[in-house]
Amino acid sequence: MASTATPETERLTDELIKRLGEGPLTPRQLATELATQEAPATLIGAFDAALSRSAAANETDQLDETLWGSTPTDQELALARRTGYSTLASAMHDALSDALTRDQAAERLGITPQAVSKRVASGGLVALRRGRINRVPAWQFYEDTVLPGLKQVISTYPGGALSLTVWATSPSPDLDGATPAQALARRDGLARVIEAARALTPAAW
Repeated sequence: MASTATPETERLTDELIKRLGEGPLTPRQLATELATQEAPATLIGAFDAALSRSAAANETDQLDETLWGSTPTDQELALARRTGYSTLASAMHDALSDALTRDQAAERLGITPQAVSKRVASGGLVALRRGRINRVPAWQFYEDTVLPGLKQVISTYPGGALSLTVWATSPSPDLDGATPAQALARRDGLARVIEAARALTPAAW
């Protein structure tokens, strides 16, 4: 099938070549490279939009408009995507605003930078990518250690590092208005935080 080059396609092509080079990449390598860029939401968003358009072009089933309402227009879908990407970028900015580098986290915990990396790899800490550098969100720390039960919370929470960071730093009605991070620092707070995290898992539904 012949492809039709559009200005959007050319811009995306130029941006990908500039960031990733000309070499061939497998889908997994491409996804990994996109996630390590300074502004991954921009590139991932472009791919998501392209894949969505492709899927829509091949979709033959129609939604029941009496149940779901009318099909969104292209403009409405584009607005929803822009809003989603803007929300993602804002959440990432907030999460990184007080995040620690690996060296800073190591100094705070009194361990080596390599030990910090091992904790991230084993699920004892979560880290967010800033370009090709990991940043460790500050909410995980309590005085000169990590929050009690942090690893258990990380393993229980059903989302990724960014959504966990947003959840952990947002007031929760299930925790009497405290954030999960604040609740973990309190006596007997772990059980309540784990219960709140489990309530978000598919099993709870």
